Amino acid sequence: METRRTIVVAVLVPLTALCFRAVAQQGGSGGGRGDGQAERRQPVAPAPAIDPKADALLKKMGEQLAAAKRFSFQSHAMMDQVMENGQKIQVARNQRVAVRRPDGVAASVVGDLEDLQFWYDGKQVALLNRASHTYGIAGAPPTIDATFDMLAEKYGLAIPLADILFADPYKTLIANARVGQYLGIGYVFEARCHHLAFRQPGVDWQVWIEDNEQAMPRKFVITYKENPSQPQYVSFLSNWKLSADVPDSAFTFAAPQDARRVDFGPAAPSSMAQPAKSQEPSTEKK
Repeated sequence: METRRTIVVAVLVPLTALCFRAVAQQGGSGGGRGDGQAERRQPVAPAPAIDPKADALLKKMGEQLAAAKRFSFQSHAMMDQVMENGQKIQVARNQRVAVRRPDGVAASVVGDLEDLQFWYDGKQVALLNRASHTYGIAGAPPTIDATFDMLAEKYGLAIPLADILFADPYKTLIANARVGQYLGIGYVFEARCHHLAFRQPGVDWQVWIEDNEQAMPRKFVITYKENPSQPQYVSFLSNWKLSADVPDSAFTFAAPQDARRVDFGPAAPSSMAQPAKSQEPSTEKK
């Protein structure tokens, strides 16, 4: 993942590889070698920074997602927010997401602080705040990848887990990873999963990939290391439909009659924004 995307933020945590040095063996007197010279075993090669098994499982997950042209899923996410006094509080949100590759995303977000809906149809993005009855619209590039990059760079909207919506999820997830481990089998509710952990600049992240042919992600944990409080984002993903019957109309925004249009700008709410100081999201004019 690159710094403009979500599971990517700053400060490298390097892997320290252990090198093993063989102990010199002296030749014995009498039998065997009689020259008394020390023999050395070849040094054991350090383990790769990214475990090949972890890499292979992440790649399989990414390939499955990349192959899905219209898909949908749901998530229940929990996020730490850091109060001015340093206390961490947890807020939650439920999300329903539908994707049409390469140029459509629709998402609804209902949570402790939000009641939002997002549309992208290959030409524009629209964000509706149902709580305030306001919406914003902005022109957008023709692909999901370019649009999420534009939202991050122009409007400061960093969206956790946007990486899995990109054309090549594996490439965007692994791009900045410096360390990767396979931690074994774990469970997300009833789902048996492979548990992987990665480290990269600014964040540590974990993913639980279901142990079946679909190999879908069932849980993500992102730890934001640059913040002294190290807040976390946790998301449980479910109801994956890799051949979803999602009509094109689902990605097209139609403004409600009673809603008021406002400027789409940096003050607009992020439906899945990364942890920050506690404040209630709103849609406001610049």
